[in-house]
Amino acid sequence: MKQTKIFLITILTLVMSAVCFADSNPIPADRLPHAAKSFIKKEFANAKIVYAERESDAYDCRLDNGIEIEFDLKGVWLKIDGSVRTALPASVIPHSINKYVKKNYPKLWITEIEKGRYGYKVEMSNKYNLKFTRQGTFIGKNH
Repeated sequence: MKQTKIFLITILTLVMSAVCFADSNPIPADRLPHAAKSFIKKEFANAKIVYAERESDAYDCRLDNGIEIEFDLKGVWLKIDGSVRTALPASVIPHSINKYVKKNYPKLWITEIEKGRYGYKVEMSNKYNLKFTRQGTFIGKNH
């Protein structure tokens, strides 16, 4: 009886692990979409891809400078996540958002940006979250 319980728990654990990891698959960096590789080469020229994976609806990759980027299946970035200590390059942030942040938060920097269906969510170095429309107009913040 005890062996049967251990066997069933082991099988259940294996099945749960398979389900949890079924939608992501580590891949070689050269298997990222061309647009994703071009974006990384242009915007993060000094960084190397240290990890990449394919999910059912996106690609994720991590660079050796700590930046993590999520791309859609065509290779268009959806989210760029940096570090509290390092600002994201201004070139990856829409101009109007950069302008707003520099004017209203001159001592802070953007550490994360995410494109959504209706606009952008930006995380600042002080952990504030700012929200902008697709056109880059400020619409609110969360502390």
